[in-house]
Amino acid sequence: MKVPLIWLKEYVDFDLTAEEIAAKLTMGGLEVEGIEEHNGSPVLDVYITPNRGDCLSILGVAREISALLRTPLKLPAISETSALAASAVNTLASVQIDDPDLCPRYAARVVSGIKIGPSPLWLQNALEAAGQRPVNNVVDVTNYVMLELGQPLHAFDLQKLENSAIVVRSATDGELIQTLDGATHILKSPTLVIADASKPAAVAGLMGGAFSEVTDATTSILLESAHFDPLSIRRASRALNLRTEASYRFERVVDPNGVVRAINRACDLLARIGQPVAAEGVIDVYPQPVESRVITLRTERAASLLGMELSSETCAQCLEALGFDVTIEAGGTNLLVRVPTFRADIAIEEDLIEEVGRIHGYENIPETLPSGETTRGGDSDQGRLISSVRRALVECGLQEVVTHSLTAPSAFDTAPDGTSTRVPVRNALSVNVSGLRRSIIPTLLDVAQHNAARGQHSLSLFEVGRIWQYDIVDGEPTPGEYLSIAGLITGPVLPVGARYGTKPAVADYFTIKGVLDRLADRLKLTDVTLRPASEREEWMPQFHPGRSGTISLGGARVDGVIGELHPELASKYDLKHRIYVFELSFESMARAAQTGSRRYQPITRQQAISRDIAPRLKDGVPFAAVRAAVAAADVSVLLDCRLTDIFRGAPLPEETHSLTLSLTFAYKPASLTDDRAVTEAEVTEALAKIRAELEARCGATFVG
Repeated sequence: MKVPLIWLKEYVDFDLTAEEIAAKLTMGGLEVEGIEEHNGSPVLDVYITPNRGDCLSILGVAREISALLRTPLKLPAISETSALAASAVNTLASVQIDDPDLCPRYAARVVSGIKIGPSPLWLQNALEAAGQRPVNNVVDVTNYVMLELGQPLHAFDLQKLENSAIVVRSATDGELIQTLDGATHILKSPTLVIADASKPAAVAGLMGGAFSEVTDATTSILLESAHFDPLSIRRASRALNLRTEASYRFERVVDPNGVVRAINRACDLLARIGQPVAAEGVIDVYPQPVESRVITLRTERAASLLGMELSSETCAQCLEALGFDVTIEAGGTNLLVRVPTFRADIAIEEDLIEEVGRIHGYENIPETLPSGETTRGGDSDQGRLISSVRRALVECGLQEVVTHSLTAPSAFDTAPDGTSTRVPVRNALSVNVSGLRRSIIPTLLDVAQHNAARGQHSLSLFEVGRIWQYDIVDGEPTPGEYLSIAGLITGPVLPVGARYGTKPAVADYFTIKGVLDRLADRLKLTDVTLRPASEREEWMPQFHPGRSGTISLGGARVDGVIGELHPELASKYDLKHRIYVFELSFESMARAAQTGSRRYQPITRQQAISRDIAPRLKDGVPFAAVRAAVAAADVSVLLDCRLTDIFRGAPLPEETHSLTLSLTFAYKPASLTDDRAVTEAEVTEALAKIRAELEARCGATFVG
């Protein structure tokens, strides 16, 4: 907003330079962005925040300077003309408000015998210094009052208004109006219009209509001064792509109790520049008067928030300088503050404290060191677990990527029952960012495709990120946010030339499973179960049915997926090799992870004993069941159990296979001096327990 310094001095006396005033205003919360000149006089370019509509006027800025300098504010002398039921103005025009929610107050005065012409030079200079273009004496007066008091006004040619009537109503859908800028607008409800008896004469708070414009032939005018709902004006401005000085102020709240003062000021100015005196009285339709808020301010609370000692008298002086009515209660610790209606931004006690702080001066707040107990910083449990996950995956050769959470629809958006649980985005800029991702796998595939298009086909990627999906809560679909871990491997596991004379091995299902095993070992996940996709086909439409499975971390619940991407889906990404992925719920993993401190086990000095056993099992028995059976034997001297071979074919019966399990036995030393050796008898007893558990739990048989 352009604020001429010479105009400010009409309302507040000061001897400071423009730079000094700019510094004072900026420290007080009104940022001065620059200082210009008009005809040799300084003009401040002031940035007004959206909550300070009261400062969109010369008088509002003058009030701030008055409070900051503790200098009296000189208000312009305005004749007190009130609404008179039997006054002359009621015989000349009428006002009716059909929508008081959008227009709580509307005032009008009539001036006859008008002679349209140029304004006096002082008026033109004032407008030009404030960035306005002079038009004619009537329009210039309305603009002057808007700049001075912050209340937009509008002048209608009274003779062009049918029945000299003003009706404030919502537009009907399809209604047309040509505005003063020559543009024709198609209106829709609930856009507020100022109409005569039959048609719109102005778009309320934005711009007048062309047919009721004041011209050189105008002899009688109806002056409008009103208060409109800010949200209504903002919506209409956006809908019509129409922004004006008036709408800029109405959007930021205009004082509803300054409406009549502004229209009276305009009539005084018209008389001052030689125009006829307005008809007696004001038509003032104000069905529900706006009352001032009363807020209690506790001095102790103000001192606590601002960090300095404050007396009740100091707080009262700061607020009274801004136009607040303050009463100090008995005891002197609390203030009852009546907030003027031009300060719509003041709603709670903290707002008043902010006013006290900025007027008393932020520079007066003493510098003090923080006091109180301090705590040692540290990562959260979740943060430490995420770091462990990242380290484990990087150790496996995977590279971390960060992808966008807004994605296009994908094959991974469906729930187990086939319905989409993807959370859409309102007003999406394009289909590629139309929803929040339900899975990280599609974005990893996009990264792989991007790299493959540039000749990079050996990829090992992972991401720890957020996913979203609709869940049913109390019978209603409710969006939920979760943390997920996903990985992708495709192509050679080693770069070409890493081993001379050999062809690099290409990643397969067991490569991605090895990554999962490493992650489980790092986090000490002891109950990880993989079930083939064939057992849960309805869960895995995106995966190869024979090379994929679900992950459970204790119990039957599905906590993740792992496997090869379905060939039909993989073909869309133009990758040379098969694609293997996994995704795991971080919340499930956090529940299953043993996050306690690791204890290091001394290495035994004695020779361990190794034995192999070869249980015969029916096809379909998962290795997880075999591993669980070995663990159930609860053999204290068992150090390790590894699967080293799988055999099928003669002489084994059909649908039967044999596993070779390599078992290592030794005592786990309790201390550095503990060097007991495991005996052959102990190993024989341990083997018997393990065989018994395999027979009982897995139906295993043994030969010999």
